[in-house]
Order: sequence, then C-alpha cells, then structure tokens
Amino acid sequence: MSIKNYILEILVLAFILLLLVYSSDPVLYKDSSRYLKGSLNDPPLYSNIILVMQSIFKNLESVVVLQTILMGFAIIYLTKTLAITFNLDIFNKTIIILFLLPPCLKFYNILLTEPISYSFALLFVSFVIKLIYNFNLKNLVWSSFFALMLLLTRNQFVFLYPIIVILYLGIFMTDRSKKKFVLLIISFLSIFLISNSLTALNKFIKKNSLENKTVLDNDNGLYNFIYIDAIYISKIEDTKLFKGQNLQKTFAEIFNELNKKKALLKYYNGRGHFGTSYALIRNDANYYLKDLAIRENISIIKIKKEISIKLIKANLNKYIKHIFKKFYDSSWLFIFVPLFILLASSIGFLKYKSCLSLLMIFISSFSLANHSVIYFFSRVQPRYFIYSDFVLLIFIFIIFNIVVNRTDTK
Repeated sequence: MSIKNYILEILVLAFILLLLVYSSDPVLYKDSSRYLKGSLNDPPLYSNIILVMQSIFKNLESVVVLQTILMGFAIIYLTKTLAITFNLDIFNKTIIILFLLPPCLKFYNILLTEPISYSFALLFVSFVIKLIYNFNLKNLVWSSFFALMLLLTRNQFVFLYPIIVILYLGIFMTDRSKKKFVLLIISFLSIFLISNSLTALNKFIKKNSLENKTVLDNDNGLYNFIYIDAIYISKIEDTKLFKGQNLQKTFAEIFNELNKKKALLKYYNGRGHFGTSYALIRNDANYYLKDLAIRENISIIKIKKEISIKLIKANLNKYIKHIFKKFYDSSWLFIFVPLFILLASSIGFLKYKSCLSLLMIFISSFSLANHSVIYFFSRVQPRYFIYSDFVLLIFIFIIFNIVVNRTDTK
C-alpha cells in the first residue's frame, strides 16, 4: 500500500484538521436556537445529535468536530466513488475535491443543519451511483439509509420522495426482475414509514411536554411557508375574502403595515425584492397572527392555511407569475441547465437504458427538485442549494471530460 496512492485523501484530512485547529468554536445563528432547544417544527435528527454530543462531551465544540470530520469523510468517499466509476486520474480527482471543499470551509463550524446535511447528501449520491452501476442489497440499504438521514435532518428534503420513485423506476427498467422490484418497493416503503414515524414520534413527545401545550406551537407544515407568498401577492380588497371580523381586521393591519414598508408585490423593483420582503412579512404577520390565535383559541397554522388558500385562489394568476419570478430572480442557470440535461438524458435512457443516462436523470432531477422546493415554499438563500449545485457542477465536469476524451481518441 503506497502512500502516494492516498495523497489526496491525506490532504483532505489535513485540511479538515487545519480547520479545527484554526477554530472549533461553534458559530451561532438566529436559527441555531431551534436545534439547541429541539423545535417542534424541525425533523429530530440534528437536535438529537447536539443533545447526545453535549451529554457526552459537555460542550458544543464536539458538535463542530463531528460535523467537520463527517464532511471530510463524505468528500473523500464521493471522490473515490467517482474515480472508480469513471476511471478518473489524479488531476480530475483534484478538481472534484476543489469543487466540494468550499461548503466545508464556509459552514463547518455553524450550528445549523447545513454541515451534516451536506455530508449526508454527498454520501447519498455516492451510494446512488453505486446502486445504479452495481445493484445489490448493500448499496440499496446504504442509499436508503442516507436518504432517511436527510429526511430526518431537514424538511427541505421532502423532495426526495419523487426523486427516489424516478430513480427506482429507472433501475427497474434496466432489469425487470421480480426480486429487484420487491427490494425497491421495500426500500421506498421503509424510508417513508421510518421517516414519518420518527418525525411523528418526536412531535408527539414534544407536544405533550408542558412548554408546548399552546396554540402557538402547532406552527409547522406546508402553509407555514406558503402564507408568506400569499400575503406578498395580496391587495387590500382581499380583506373581504375572510368571514370573521377579527381575521378581517388582522389581515387589514398586516396589509397596512407591509404596505408602509413596501414589502408587497406591487412594489416589486427587481431581483431581491421578495427576499427582503420575506423577513418583513414573516415577522409582521406572525406578530398579528399570534395575537389572533390566542384570542380565537385556534392554532396559528389553521389561520395561515385559511389565509393561504383564500388569497392564492383569489390571486391565482399573480401567484403563478410570482413563482416564475422567484425562479428567474434566483440562480436560474441551475434550473435551465439541469432541465436540458434531464431532457437529453431521458431521451438517451429510453433509447439505450444506459447507467450513465439514468445517473444524469437522477442528478438533474435532484437539482431541479431541490431548487423547486425552495422557490415554492421558502425564502431563497444560497446555503439551501449546496446539496445539489456542487454535485451538479461535478457531473457537468465529468460529462465534459468524457466527451473530450472520446473526441481525442477518434
């Protein structure tokens, strides 16, 4: 075993060690409190990792060390998987590592889900590659495991369900054996049932604690995000859509407050307007809606649901245009490029049933789904895209490399 064969792995580990030597102090953001306390609105994994590490080591630095080491391992593992699958030389492996390191450098010490989610995403992609090129029980179990870890870490990864269906359908089409079909069905059902069961158990435990028995704590789900878009596209005349006088008055107060701050669609002045308005709407609307929820003794999420449905239904055309603007105002290249890749690879897969075509379908749909979830249901922030964009760039590089090498050999 020659050391020079593992020089890149050693350099990555050295880089990780240098980061920790430089600083292992945790960086806290506003959202960090959700994971330190264990929010009812978040999947349970990351908050429980923090709880376990604090119980064992009595400090938060141990969390930083764990997630940094995990990021380093994930980068090494994905690079090795790609090198074996596509027969990459040391130069190409170096380029891939350089692509993957920036998120590690940026996020390794923050107490948010980004570091551990990035690691799980890279490991998930690694085992999906192995599963496509070498279908066996081991690769299926590991890819299912890391899909489950992602679902238990961030709500954002709910998009994995349709992606896994597409992936498994493609795998089955390459070899329509009964055994493979049964294994894929068991895998999908296991991911779905375990993820939802553990999430539901976590909510049940926290709902039954004394500090969570209020109408304000049931504030999670789809409408916790959609109501912001619904208010953003609304107009003062929409007050008449609501039956209750208290809700009408509350909506009017919210609208007038946001109107003063020019945080509504009618004040749209280019890219970034919704991003700025998002925080204003969330903060101002929550202030008034919490007060209404207490006075009406109704969960705040039910109020948000009613607001979302009625406002979007009354302003459907504006809502559709708003969604397209969110796509365009953000990293639109990461929509059109994977879309073209998806179309081309789908045609190639239908013709040849090749592993490479199926892999590119997975990578492109993974990127498209990740972006779409953010554009539809959240404020656009660059850190939400690290799980898909860096992987997409790597595969564009690999495909380009394959094409160039084939051209040179002719």
